[in-house]
Amino acid sequence: MADEIHQPLAPVTVPLLGTFLLTGIVVCVACRPPLRPSLTWQSLFALAFLYVLIAAASHVFAVWSICRVLREQIEAPPAPLIYGMWMSVAWLPLLTLLIREHSILVAAVPSLILTSAVLFLKRWRPSAENQNSTPLDASTQSSLFRIQESPSLLRTLLPPVLTSIAFQAGIGVLLIGHPLGAGSLFALCAVLPIWAAPTKLHGEGFDQRTRLSIRGLITNSLIVILLTAISLTPFLIKNGFTAGWNVFLRRARVGAPVSLLPKIHPPSLAPGSSYSGVILLAPSKPREKITPPPPATHTPFGGALTKPTIIPFDGAYWYFKRPDPRPKADARVLRGDPTKENIRSTDFYPLSMEAHQHLGNSISMGCCRAIRLAIQNADDRPGAIYVEILLKSTSSKEAPPQSLGTLVVPSSMDRHIALNRPPVDEFLSFPISPDTHGRQFDEITVAIKPSRGRAMAGAHIAVQHFELVP
Repeated sequence: MADEIHQPLAPVTVPLLGTFLLTGIVVCVACRPPLRPSLTWQSLFALAFLYVLIAAASHVFAVWSICRVLREQIEAPPAPLIYGMWMSVAWLPLLTLLIREHSILVAAVPSLILTSAVLFLKRWRPSAENQNSTPLDASTQSSLFRIQESPSLLRTLLPPVLTSIAFQAGIGVLLIGHPLGAGSLFALCAVLPIWAAPTKLHGEGFDQRTRLSIRGLITNSLIVILLTAISLTPFLIKNGFTAGWNVFLRRARVGAPVSLLPKIHPPSLAPGSSYSGVILLAPSKPREKITPPPPATHTPFGGALTKPTIIPFDGAYWYFKRPDPRPKADARVLRGDPTKENIRSTDFYPLSMEAHQHLGNSISMGCCRAIRLAIQNADDRPGAIYVEILLKSTSSKEAPPQSLGTLVVPSSMDRHIALNRPPVDEFLSFPISPDTHGRQFDEITVAIKPSRGRAMAGAHIAVQHFELVP
């Protein structure tokens, strides 16, 4: 049986790449964390088992179908290939869930995936290289006492040098907030020494060793299910135990003081303190009752003679972390300017930033055809910043907020932003659909959404005022 499955490395690589591609696509589509904390312990483990089972079914189908199509090139039966490759793809549900949760633990999973794949390929490579060799031939006898040539200096030094470079680059990439890229570099650190190390050959055939390792395969699969379940624990129904467990997870992930949510340090915060969010109050301004313009149907000449109603912003800026809808009760409240305060997340979880303006009285959405937003952009970091306006009626808790769409801040799209660039005053116009006429709103929310690469810190953008355009 051992002679039947000795294969060159290239044909064996084809089903490995194929199962990565097919299983990865299926897992990306099927494996999604819940939208809100709604899992019990039973449903958590059931969901983790289901996701790993989906990956296993996709893996079996991919390897079996590739072996059927390429049966002339791949002489090995599908069973040992399925067993040998399984641990390479078993981690894909865990990787997908951690990516969707924006977890820093993503950095550890690529190493597990590539290490399993390389170990599988290493088990095939010696068989392919030695399948035609004899135990002792004439050339071996004549050179029995010949000193083996040492490998070249380049071949000796290149793997550790590349490993060191990849490790240091991975640390740097992790520090700037890209755990998946860091995980790819850490995987390279693990793969290079394994691939360069000699493989110890065993006397028994590969098929026999594969069958003997089924017990270990089941054990490893249970470990994968357990870790996948742990990645879903943030979505357990909230209680005292799950709150403490989330504290433990956050501490284990970042090695920082305990905090249920990312620890945020504005300049005025005391060192070592920890909060679930920050509420930054804008400077107070004189408040007058808002008189909206008459509805567009009352101005047959297009509202050209009616001036816009200006609403100065004197609300609050919220900094918090999803899936929470707002900062919790322990959030730090202070007064300041968002263009000057540096509010950051210290555990690589992105911040959500919103500006909330309470109007004091209800206004009909039919009063105007657009809302113009005046902002000041003092951010000189590269990366696009998007802004969305939401109109909400606080008196009607069942009515969802009405979104007016999302626009990009033009000054954030500059390719070359000079350091210490002076603040840029800009206007963004959000049209109001006629379908919303008749609805009321008494609060305006401005959601400020930086690109993912710069979402670890609050954007230096301040809302100046709103204009209700008739």
